[in-house]
Amino acid sequence: MTVKDQIDKTAKSSTNIEVGCGMASGRNSYAVGRDAASQAISGITSASLTAVILFAPVSYQLDEILSGVRTVVGNAPLFGASSAGEICTGTSSGSVVVMVLASPFLKVSVGLGHRVSDDWRKAVREAVGQEQLSPFFSPQSDALYNELIKEGRSAFAILLSPASTRNTDSYSPEILEELKRLSRGRIPFFGGTACDDRQTEGESNYVFYGNQAHRDSMVLAVFETSLKFGIAMGHGFHPTVKKAVATRVRDREVLELDGKPAAEAFAALHDLPRESLEGKPLFEQLVKPFGIRNMLGQYTLFVPRCLTPEGGILLAHPVPEGSTLFLMESFEDEMVAAGKDTLLRAMSQSGITRPAAILVCSCFLRMHLLEGRIGREISAITEIMPGVPVAGFYSAGEQGMNDDHVSRHNNESIVVLILGQELSYAAQVAHESRILHSILEARIIEQQRLERELSEQVGFLQALIDAIPNPVFYKDQNSRYLGCNKAFEKYLDIRREEILGKDVQDIKTADLIDVHHKMDAELIHEGGSVVYESKNRPKDGPAHHDIIHKALFYKADGSLGGIVAIVTDITDLKHAEEALAESEAMYRNLFENASIGMFQTTLEGKFLRINKAYAAMLGYESTEEVISTITDTATQVHAEPRNRAELLAALEKQGWFYAEQPYLRKDGSIMIGKLAIRKVVKQDGATAYLEGIVEDITERKRAEEALLNRERELRIKAQNLMEVNTTMKVLLDTMERDQEELKERFLTNIQNQVLPYLEKLKKSPLLEDQKGYVEMAETHLLEIASPFTQKLTSSFLNLTRKEIQIACLVKEGKTSKEIAELLNAKQRVIEFHRENIRLKLGLKNKKGRLAMLLRSFS
Repeated sequence: MTVKDQIDKTAKSSTNIEVGCGMASGRNSYAVGRDAASQAISGITSASLTAVILFAPVSYQLDEILSGVRTVVGNAPLFGASSAGEICTGTSSGSVVVMVLASPFLKVSVGLGHRVSDDWRKAVREAVGQEQLSPFFSPQSDALYNELIKEGRSAFAILLSPASTRNTDSYSPEILEELKRLSRGRIPFFGGTACDDRQTEGESNYVFYGNQAHRDSMVLAVFETSLKFGIAMGHGFHPTVKKAVATRVRDREVLELDGKPAAEAFAALHDLPRESLEGKPLFEQLVKPFGIRNMLGQYTLFVPRCLTPEGGILLAHPVPEGSTLFLMESFEDEMVAAGKDTLLRAMSQSGITRPAAILVCSCFLRMHLLEGRIGREISAITEIMPGVPVAGFYSAGEQGMNDDHVSRHNNESIVVLILGQELSYAAQVAHESRILHSILEARIIEQQRLERELSEQVGFLQALIDAIPNPVFYKDQNSRYLGCNKAFEKYLDIRREEILGKDVQDIKTADLIDVHHKMDAELIHEGGSVVYESKNRPKDGPAHHDIIHKALFYKADGSLGGIVAIVTDITDLKHAEEALAESEAMYRNLFENASIGMFQTTLEGKFLRINKAYAAMLGYESTEEVISTITDTATQVHAEPRNRAELLAALEKQGWFYAEQPYLRKDGSIMIGKLAIRKVVKQDGATAYLEGIVEDITERKRAEEALLNRERELRIKAQNLMEVNTTMKVLLDTMERDQEELKERFLTNIQNQVLPYLEKLKKSPLLEDQKGYVEMAETHLLEIASPFTQKLTSSFLNLTRKEIQIACLVKEGKTSKEIAELLNAKQRVIEFHRENIRLKLGLKNKKGRLAMLLRSFS
């Protein structure tokens, strides 16, 4: 099933709009409104309400009706008009009719204009100036209509404007024409004029908007929809042979017909005296209306309202001057059938096969013309549309479309608006386009995703090969480069763009071009892969040595794609091999000519390699003799076999071993060697061999032993010297004690044997000089025995006897003069000695008297 078939099936079977209709009457306006709305909404099962349309006579409390309706329908958009009669499946008078529409394919925007009779233009501007309506009535902008066409939606409007009253004229024709101008004729109109149950003789009429009834106002509801809809207008009148030309017109007043006063000509056309037509409304006298023929042969009716004082005729709406006015007549059966015919025309022009709702606006004059058969006009509609809700009202002027698809105002007409369940052809195409667009968009998104993934994959693969440190390139079957990585660019010192599409012979730095071509041809012919060495010569620097691995790659269809290759720069490897060879030669030279012993052995103790120095240490003529003779180092080299076991245990534990061990020479003598040995391990962890070095320390060991012996001798001599020192110390201590004993005996003798006699001498009769000498002798003896004198006589101070004598007298407080007299010396000599005393006692730079300084010294 194609997308179009699916859409057609959906359009034929789905419920795209739900419609309900209710009618009620009674004394309680609130209850009547509530009941009518409850009946209407009972038919709505799923969708939220799109619009609520209300018709009611002015004999009710209109605001109360609106409140009753609102309690049922909530905040859904509500509009309507007062009526001269109501229609709900049948005709009625004095009833309230509510129709509700609920569809996701229907959207309504409603505007209100006040005080139409004062300034109808201002009222129109007010209505269309509301935000949601203004885009529909902006002649300078096509944006909204273009968007509607793009989305497969269309629009129609319901216009409810005030009819004429006893005191005001109706401006409904002018309002319709202004709205057509503002919308540039792109919106079809349906509707009628609000009136009261006393028709045009009433005091006022109302339109309903929101929650209020508005007097002398207009309401405009624009519907956007994806559903099929049709609007048609009919009346059942036919032209007679009587006609006249409106030769002079002033607004709605025709002043002359065929150049004669219009009132006289009009009376003559009806074969009536003019006087019989004066003084009351002409339509109440059932005079025939005028009609103007359009290009399709249909007639627009102009109802005469009354004769004017100027001898003219006032029409319900203006006629163009110069128009031919036909006198129209009606036949009852055709008028009854007019509603059904109008409905069929609306269905025909819209293509509706599944009608969902029918709105009807019929002129109240038709009630007078048909009298008892007025109900048949509506029943003729319901008979051909059984079960389809029909609602509407009787007005005093109608808006609708003739077969020329031009919206016009008419009188004594019936207008039908029919809504279908089906989506319109444009909506179906738009829906199909949206589905196709979604499919295409999905495919584009998928294509973009695949392209993005491919780009990401290519980017990833390029990043992958760019991340490879080795140069990588790939070619087509003709050996022309298709791509490479950054390492290859750097390797050739050339940008990728300069490589692509070229052959190796086009690369200036390439070398061995014939080899490359030969290997490419061989690879393509034989398949598999090839590996060979090559060279590359950069612009600056030495040549590169390379190993090139090449293999074939294939396309998704299995055909050969080309060659992919990776280059390994082995220049460093070549240099490393050369360096290794040099290193090995250097090591070999070092090993063979080293002054210390070097060797390699197996774990079992057999020499693998040994240098000349170690062979000489062991007393052999050559290394070959050692290798061929010694098969077990544990017994043939180690002087103590347990040393070998100790060595192996240490190597097993820590991988290395250091020790000084005795070794057996070929002649049986012992050589002391300093050994450093390690275990060389393979990649798998197994031991490959042992290698080590040995230093002959035999002579050093002998020297160390001689040094130890000498140290031992010195320790013995030091011990003997310590014993002599102890003896000397004992002797010195004895001498010191003897000296102290002698000193004490000397002082005791002075105290006991000298001083007593001096005391007796002082008491004997002596001359003054003699007494002075005795006292001086006593003083000196006491001083000799005192610690002060001993200090002064110490070898450290080195005072003469004279200086000691003078120091003692200074300490006692004697002046230089007094000391000179006592010692029978000159004062200058005494002062000279005093200065020497200061110098020798270290008192020369100290302040203070010498006597005080000497006392502190003691």
